[in-house]
This record gives sequence, structure tokens and C-alpha cells, in this order.
Amino acid sequence: MTGTLSRESGISPVAGHVSVVSPRGDDGSAATRFVVSPDEPVFAGHYPDFPIFPGVCVVDCAHRGALATAPEPVELAAVESARFTGPAFPGDVLDFALKWRRKDGDWRLSATATTARGAAASVRLRYRAAGSAPQPPDAGAGSGAAPVATRAQREAELPEVASLLPHRYPMLLVDRITALDPGERITVVKTVTHNEPWYAGLIPGRDLAYPASLLVESWGQAAGLLASAAAPDARSQVMLFGSVSQAVFHRPVLPGDVVEHRITLSRSLGDSVIFEGESRSGAGPVMSVGQMVMAFRPGDHLRPA
Repeated sequence: MTGTLSRESGISPVAGHVSVVSPRGDDGSAATRFVVSPDEPVFAGHYPDFPIFPGVCVVDCAHRGALATAPEPVELAAVESARFTGPAFPGDVLDFALKWRRKDGDWRLSATATTARGAAASVRLRYRAAGSAPQPPDAGAGSGAAPVATRAQREAELPEVASLLPHRYPMLLVDRITALDPGERITVVKTVTHNEPWYAGLIPGRDLAYPASLLVESWGQAAGLLASAAAPDARSQVMLFGSVSQAVFHRPVLPGDVVEHRITLSRSLGDSVIFEGESRSGAGPVMSVGQMVMAFRPGDHLRPA
């Protein structure tokens, strides 16, 4: 049995279809497939001179496969972990092996993604029943104070986003740095609007929630700004999303929301940097991130043979 998951499952940065190769069996196993087309819109702005399928898009493909094989209608509650072990390039076929299980009243999905070259990613997602209340943030989650920008910093010292990141439209998902303590923490804002390409062809009355994968990508780009500001020599290398754990979504982000990413650099390990923090809007926390690892690698080492 083979089918396709349409974009009716929600707004997505991925234009292509996720095919269901094997429906969910009695043991909770299923299989899906995604062909990475060179025409995917994200390639225009995600390392334009070095096209890599974004890690968050791999997560999004796993999520869309999850919605197509779920035991009941569900909503994404958290990316419990995602680890990327190999790049995906235009033309690759991503095969996903999915495994569902019930735990503590929620549904858990484990997914592994492979290409013809081998393992690409392992992902663990947590889902709540559709329509149920999101998990409130922990009292201590993301409680670190945001850096405070003086007027002098705002006017003269804070760098431009595009000077630190290689991303461009439509994958440049941060707007402005509002505060920066180099090597320690950063605050970055992102305004969500109806004018973003993900809302093209929008049908009135449909779910307007900003894709969780893009919220994680935007937060990761903010972390990348902190890393690049702290290590200018690393800007000549490719900045890769290595892994994330405990990215918990507290409420949907909607068009019109101004999201403030607060990121703290917790450790630097040579060519890898570890971050933690949260995202907030006017109504409070929208996402907390337990840990994200970013890695800097020479571009020539990653190109497909």
C-alpha cells in the first residue's frame, strides 16, 4: 500500500509529498519515503552556494509521516531529540523507519532516516491528542535573564543579521539582534507574517500555526548568530545543525506574533557549540530548548562524492 501525505496536514516548509510505503502495523512500525527535489523552495536560501536539505526539513518529513500513520489524530508537543549523522542533498531519497509507542498518556514516535549513503538522522517526537492542552513550561526552563542592550549597542554595535549568516530568502528566519553578550548570550527577534512563502495558497479557516520545524530553525539561526559573533574565523565554514533535545512547544505561533529568541551559550567544544534557551512572544513562552548543538565544518568535506 502506498499513498501520499498532502499539505492539508498543516503548513510546511517542504513542498514535496511524503509517501507512505508501509502503513502502521500492529507493532507500531511504519515506513515512509521522501524524494528531495532540487526544486524544493528552501534551497534558494539555505546555503545558496552549497545546497544541503535543512535538518529541520528532515524532522518535518518525519513529522508529516507521523501524521499519516498516527494511531489517532495528534498534535506535535515536542522534539524530544533529533541527531543528524549525514547530510541530505538535492536528488537524495530519504527513507524513514517509524515506530509508535504509548507512554505517560502521550504518543512517542521514533524515526530513523537514511539515504543511499547511509544514516542521515534519528528523531524522537512526542505527540499529544489533537485538541488537548499544551504542556506548560517548567518553572526553571529558559529562566536565564536576557542580555540588555544599551542605546549605544542598538545604534552602533549590534551586527546585521545578514553579515553573520549565509542564509537568504526564504530561509533567513531571523530579523534583528536586539541584545548581544559575545560568547555568552543573545536576544534575536523574528516577526511572523502572512507574507511568508509557507502561507502561499492559504485557505481561509485552516490552521495558521507557524510550522514547529521553522520555529526550531529560526531559534537555531539565532544561536548561529551568537556562535558567529563569538568566533569570526568560523564564518568561512559551513555551520551545521548537529542535534537538538527537549524542544518543547507551549503554544502555537501565529501570523502577527513577534517571537523573541533568548539563547545562552552553555559550552564550546572546539568546532562544536552547545546552546540552551527559549522563545517568547507577548503572551509568554512559546518554546523551550533544552540543548542544541551546532557544528562548524569545512564545506569541501561535506560535498557528495
